Amino acid sequence: MNNDLIELNVITQARYQKAQAAMQALQAEENKLRGMLDDLSAQEKSGREVMQTDKTLQMTGGDLTWNNWIGRNRKILNHQLANILVRKEMAFKDLQSHFGKADVMETLLDHAENQRRQKRQRALVNSVIDTKLSCL
Repeated sequence: MNNDLIELNVITQARYQKAQAAMQALQAEENKLRGMLDDLSAQEKSGREVMQTDKTLQMTGGDLTWNNWIGRNRKILNHQLANILVRKEMAFKDLQSHFGKADVMETLLDHAENQRRQKRQRALVNSVIDTKLSCL
């Protein structure tokens, strides 16, 4: 098998694995942000329950401050999530490209290996025929 083809396959596989790792990192970051949004929703729910029963918070404007804080944090987290989703989409396209290249490299290696086997089999058959003919 051609050493250049093997070396090219190593490079192609490394780039594919790097693209996979980048995609996994973005997925982990997305999961983290979604978890933070879920936590914020839970905090908002529990905060609303407290706000309804605590009249001093309503009188001092604590409920408005709380709602503003929730809204501001939700906006920040949603903005970060949107950025991650855009980066994830670009990483997915990159991953698809590297997957295609890795798949083609595997096909080329399989083809080269099949050709090498066929060539070796032909050489063995020719060797057997030559041996047989020389014995006659």
